[in-house]
Amino acid sequence: MEAWPDSRDVGAESTREWLQDRIDGRLAAAVGIGWLVAYQLAATLEPVTHKPEPWYGVLLGIAFLGLLAGTATGLVMQRRWGVAVSLAAAGFFTALSVACPVSGHHPFGAWWFGQMACALGMLAFSWVALGRPAAAPASETTHVDA
Repeated sequence: MEAWPDSRDVGAESTREWLQDRIDGRLAAAVGIGWLVAYQLAATLEPVTHKPEPWYGVLLGIAFLGLLAGTATGLVMQRRWGVAVSLAAAGFFTALSVACPVSGHHPFGAWWFGQMACALGMLAFSWVALGRPAAAPASETTHVDA
């Protein structure tokens, strides 16, 4: 199947098939490693705070971790839907990065630009990865009888 579904042929069935396409294992590994690096780097950049996490921050954090678990599942299965969940997680990551200083949990500072770079980087990387063509099907082996 092609990279992005044809806009004239977008229906529930064609989208479902497109999301079930296999992706290259190297792409799946790259997205997974990207998440590992971006998430750890963003967490490292956050300053220490003595203010409690707002209740809605806890709920949003749990939802974000659920999206990362869905991403990991889809990437291990080498399915395009794993990259689609990665895109959703990256959008959520961006929103959480904006909400962190806005909610008052952390003071606004230079760290925020680094965290936003991680979030927006994963957003762009997931978008590009989602548009990559499907992996070529495994070639069937032929046996030669002697």
